[in-house]
Amino acid sequence: MWLAIGVGIAGGVFIVARSAIQIASVAYRVIEKEIDARTATRQTTLLSLAIVAALIVTSVVAGYAILVMFATLLEGSGLINGS
Repeated sequence: MWLAIGVGIAGGVFIVARSAIQIASVAYRVIEKEIDARTATRQTTLLSLAIVAALIVTSVVAGYAILVMFATLLEGSGLINGS
């Protein structure tokens, strides 16, 4: 389970970083007049949506991991079971 959580978080971070690099690449191509503003806007919007989606998924995975850790700690201390 922890391996899947780690892979999920690492994957989310990779997608965010890769999308940010792609946005910088789009900006450079606009500066160099390789693509027009409409195309750049569409690409930037899609890449920004990918970043937002990756952040949401990564935060859900990390939140689940935190809940599992707290539950494990509380069970070990006896606060959940009352013993």
